[in-house]
Parts: sequence; structure tokens; C-alpha cells
Amino acid sequence: MKNEFWFMEITVRISGAQGEGVESAGRLVATIFSQLGYHVYAYRQYASIIKGNPTMFYQIRASDRKIYSHGRWRTIDILVALNRNALAAYRDKASYAVFDSSDGGSPQRKGDVPVPLSEYAVKAGDKIMKNVVAVGALLGLLGVSSRVLSDALAREFGEKGDKIVERNIEAAQLGYDHAVKAAGSILSMEKVAPAKVLLSGAEALAIGAVLSGMRFYAAYPMTPASPIMHFLAEIGPRFGVAVVQAEDEIAAMNMVIGASFAGVRAATGTSGGGFDLMHEAFGLAAMIETPAVVFLSQRGGPSTGLPTETEQGDLSSALSPSHGEYPHIVIAPYTIEDGLYAVAKAFNLSEKFQTPAIVLTDLYFNESLTTIDDIDWAKFKIERGELVTSPVVWEEFKRYKITDSGVSPRTIPGVPGGMYIATSDEHDERGDVITDRHLPDLRKAMHNKRMIKLAKIAEEMGPPISYGSDGITLVTWGSTAMPILDFIYSRGDGVGAVVFRDLYPLNKAASLEVMGKKSTLIDVELNYRGQLGEYLRKELGVEFKRSILKWWGEPLSVDELMELV
Repeated sequence: MKNEFWFMEITVRISGAQGEGVESAGRLVATIFSQLGYHVYAYRQYASIIKGNPTMFYQIRASDRKIYSHGRWRTIDILVALNRNALAAYRDKASYAVFDSSDGGSPQRKGDVPVPLSEYAVKAGDKIMKNVVAVGALLGLLGVSSRVLSDALAREFGEKGDKIVERNIEAAQLGYDHAVKAAGSILSMEKVAPAKVLLSGAEALAIGAVLSGMRFYAAYPMTPASPIMHFLAEIGPRFGVAVVQAEDEIAAMNMVIGASFAGVRAATGTSGGGFDLMHEAFGLAAMIETPAVVFLSQRGGPSTGLPTETEQGDLSSALSPSHGEYPHIVIAPYTIEDGLYAVAKAFNLSEKFQTPAIVLTDLYFNESLTTIDDIDWAKFKIERGELVTSPVVWEEFKRYKITDSGVSPRTIPGVPGGMYIATSDEHDERGDVITDRHLPDLRKAMHNKRMIKLAKIAEEMGPPISYGSDGITLVTWGSTAMPILDFIYSRGDGVGAVVFRDLYPLNKAASLEVMGKKSTLIDVELNYRGQLGEYLRKELGVEFKRSILKWWGEPLSVDELMELV
């Protein structure tokens, strides 16, 4: 096997204009690698337009060992350029470059592999297949069996009929044969393990929600939360999930509250601007003590900001949404696989403590693809808390009964005797409004009842996860953990990480126990202020040696961390 790399790992960047098939080619390559049993991570960079942006790219990393992120920005192993602009932008980063000689590109150095992509696409039947010719050339260069390629294309285009499948296979084979003849194979990527499941972060959240018993999802489209709704609309009906595209985010949040009030596990998803519109209804869920889960998928802000680029700028908003004081929950999954389980925990805690919960992610998390090894089915046990399903005596039933835990018995419509008033106004134990009278003692008691839940929730929130050594420690949260984990495992010594996943309410004792073992703390986040650092200084009194912050629309990479740490 020809292997010009240190171990079996390859980073490929497919680049071209939006509309040239970059995304479909990238996902096809990632799927083929996962079918061969490799660990895969794939990330796309794109603009908020349908066509144009000639240097959009899809970066696919594959390895025979566990990986967590897209890897490097500074260098890549193979560039596949679908146009001249893409070639000019990234050629110098790549060890090998496959490009379209039909577009005037010519070899300038060792490693250049010109292929007449457009010419072969037309020969196979349609210029639109240029990306498929390029995929064929790439896989020929990597030594992937042409049978694996043709089988993947048959799966990809099978629903479009035999003729379309045959044309795509012909196009790919032309590129494959040309690359092998021109440059040979630099690797021999054979099947190394059973096929792995390939999921995006959005798909992991959606699947985790379905496995957690969610049966209603309402949302208004907003990048990067939209893929959750798209995927649920496709698979949801098979599992009894009703999916509604609401007229706006306010309606979506209110629909979720209504469904949950009726006894159905329900969720919505949005980004920062949409969540701003949900704040009042989010507070309503807290006041009437109704479970509700929100997938808050961050992007660059404020306002419309960077709608197709990543950031972690909404932590402060998630920690204190809406007005007034009330209990809620914030959990930020730190790998795509963890997205499955973070959702399960959010639903259980939201229902157990009858309070809204936020699952906090970002574009890098939602729109990246990665392989999942095994699913821990035991983590999807459904806990419904103080849900009363048998008849009660109406005259004695107190929906908002003051208890030591702050959690009161909850009925759903149809339970005999379980009727009650759920109002946004302050109320007594039965739900009757008290704002027509001055009753400070009752307000004090009811508000205290809700707020004491925070201490109980905190007991069920996990400590931060510790990795590596106790010396230099990178402190982070959410998706930024993914490149940090790769960095730690590639470096091998002297650096560790602490990842905060269960963010609010914070389990302070457990957090201090972990943090107290670390000597030099560095705050690492994708925002300008270092919002996690601010939060931890306030809550735990910890101090950071310095911060590594990035806020211009792209995730951190392993090579950046090598330079900055």
C-alpha cells in the first residue's frame, strides 16, 4: 500500500461554487468512507446564497482511529477543485490537487492531477455531473475500489431510475480511470471495519428526541436549526411524530407549550434571533410549570449576523432568557454522538422538574457529519416525574401545591378531577389568579416554590468532563470541545481539557472538585467576551491564565490550537 501520510488518515477538501454540487459530492465521499469502516468527520463552509460563492468547500477527514473534528485549516492532503477560483484559493494548502483541465487548469507542480471534469460529464450525458466525475477521480487517487463507488452511486441515485444511475456511474468511472492512469493511487483505502453510522449533529438531535419520546415538533425555519425540522419532517411520521412549520417562532413556542400541556413531549428549534422572539413564551412555560425543550442553534450575531457561519455567542442569553427569575435548564452537547444523549437528559429533566430546557448547539455542531460507533440505548429511559394519570378529587387537587422539592403533581387534560387553571399571572396552589389582590406572602411562597427547583436540578447535573493531564488545561463547552479533543490526543502530553456540558444550573461542588485539580486554566471559546469564563468566574471563583477566543465565523482547528496553546 502506498501511504505518504504518517498513519491512515486523510483530509480532503472539495471546493467549488454553490450550485456546482459541492455538498452532494462531499456527503457522498463521507458516506463512502464510513461504509468502508473509517472514522469520519465532515464540515462544510458556505454562504447565505443559493448560487455563487466560488470557493465554498466541504472538508472530509477520515481515519482508522477515533477522530472528533475536521482537523486542520492550514494544510490539506487532497484538494478537489471544481473551478479555477477554488483551485487558486486552496492549491497551495494541498499535497495533491484534482482540478478541471477543461476549465483551463494546467499542472504547475508535483501532485497536480488535471482531469477534464466538464468534458467527461458531457460525455456521460450532462455537464451537471462534473462533481461526480471529480468524486471518481478522487477515489481513484485514494485507491478505493470502483465497485464501492458504483454501489454508492446506485444507492444515491436509485430513486431517480436506472438511466440516471448508469449515467452517474459512467461519469465517475471516467474520472476514476483518468486519475489512476495519470497519477496512480497514493493510498489503498480498503474496507477496514464494519460500516459505521454517519450522522449530522442535527440528525443526532432529532433521533435523540424521537428516542426520548418526543411526539410533537414545531418550528419556523432558521439556519442552523432548520436541518432538525427537515430531518424530522422526513422521518417523524414513521415514528408518530407530528411536525409543524409554524408561521413564526412565537407561534412555534406556544404550540410546544400547548402540546406539552396536553401531555405530549414537545420541542422546537431556532437560532438566536428566533429565540429572542420566544423569550416571553419561554417564561410562560416556566410560570405555568410546563415542560418544553428548545434546540438553540447558535450562529454569528447580533441581528441577522452570520446566518451560515458558526459562533458560541448566545451562552449568556441561554443562561438568562426572558424577564424575571425562574428555573430552567441548559445543556450543551460536546460531540455529535453526545447530542443523542444530551437531548434525552433535557427531556427527562424538563418533565421531571416541570420547567423549560435549552439544548445549546451551533452551526458547526448541527451541520457537520461524523461517524457513531455504538448507541447506548440505556440512556433513553423516559422519566415523567410527578405526572398523575389516575383520577383525583377536584376539590382537593392542587396543581401548584407547595412541596419541599418545588415540584407539584401534574395532570393532563382528560384525567378525571384533574382540571386546573394555567395562567401567565401569578397564582395560588390551585392556579387561581392572585394579581387582582395584594398578596405578598402568597407571591413569596409561590415564587420560592419555583426557584427551589434549581438546587434540586443542580444535583442531577453532571460535573465537567476532564481529559488529559492536569497541567495546562483548556476549559471549554459545546462543540469547541471537538477540535480540542483531537488536539489533546494528537499532542499526547502536557495538555488537558475540561469540558462543561451541563451548564445551568451548575453543579458547583462537582465542578469545583474537577477544576481544583487543574493548575493552569485557559478559556477557549467561539465568542468575543469569553462568556463561559465570565460565568465560571462568577459561579466558581476560578481564574484563567489567558483566553483563546475566536468569533469570525469558523471553528477552531487542530493546527490553530498547536500555534496558540
